Amino acid sequence: MSYDDEPARENIAQTVAKIMEKLPMPTPLEAHLIPRDLASPLLVALPLTHNVQDFTKALRDAQSVLKPFVRKGTAKLANLASLISWGLRFKAANSVLFALNQGEAPTLTCIADYHLEGPPMIDNMGDTTARHGQHRASYAFPVSKKWQAWMKASGTAMSGIEMGQFLEDNILDVIDPPTSLTLPGIAGAEATEAEHRLIDIARRLEGSYGNASQLMGMAKSFTVNEAADYTVAHNSTTGEATVQIKSEHMDANGQPIRVPKLFLIAIPVFEDGPAYRLPVRFQYRKAGQTVKFFLTLHDPKFARDHAFDEAVQLAKAETGMPLFIGQPEAPN
Repeated sequence: MSYDDEPARENIAQTVAKIMEKLPMPTPLEAHLIPRDLASPLLVALPLTHNVQDFTKALRDAQSVLKPFVRKGTAKLANLASLISWGLRFKAANSVLFALNQGEAPTLTCIADYHLEGPPMIDNMGDTTARHGQHRASYAFPVSKKWQAWMKASGTAMSGIEMGQFLEDNILDVIDPPTSLTLPGIAGAEATEAEHRLIDIARRLEGSYGNASQLMGMAKSFTVNEAADYTVAHNSTTGEATVQIKSEHMDANGQPIRVPKLFLIAIPVFEDGPAYRLPVRFQYRKAGQTVKFFLTLHDPKFARDHAFDEAVQLAKAETGMPLFIGQPEAPN
């Protein structure tokens, strides 16, 4: 075959033209072709280069200008009533509460978009029961200033002046014991369950409860004796101690100061919460010519746990949501 007899060869432009004829033409991007399901990707072929670009994020960002793509964020609420109202406003069948009683500020968290109940249901789109858990409200229980003051003083060694000053500053928290507590181990006919518990504490500590007037008189006697020598005597029958102050600042009567072994205070655990009656143990330790005094709250954890449990159970009852004790998963 001669050169002239060979079939005509195509140039590059002709070859590319034939290939392009076999390729589908790119569809122009029109408003009615934008997928309404924003969970699906938006892929666009560019006419000049035929590169495929992902416009999903741009579309979702544009959509968020008018309204959020999903509900997310954590509301920090100032009281329990607000958290309950928030939960009722946004609750669904899968909404839950998480409560954690640890650290300085116990917390209660509501998750409006929690995972659905039951095992995972996996299909070609993933787990249909899974949720983001991004829409939340949290309430940090504020520990009351009175509770903080007494907890700070509890178990701390104080001089007579320091102890007297503390009692004077906080004497309104001291309450007189009911009749059933005036003598250790003797319960009146109308003593409540809580009073029986206080009676049992007095019996085990071998002491009796002092009253507010007695403590106030004691506090004033200690605060006026700035540089005193102390003589301490203990009455094993009543549980009381007597402290004789030897100083130029003697009171008018010159009588020994009677120190009760126990007294009662009524303070709230959380701000705006109910007051709890707590026994306080009064102790002293002779050190040379002086005495160190200790005011120790008896089992404050019992009151704190009770106050916390009462609050979270109220939230559970008011919202109708399941309550979990612990820390929730991090939001997706």
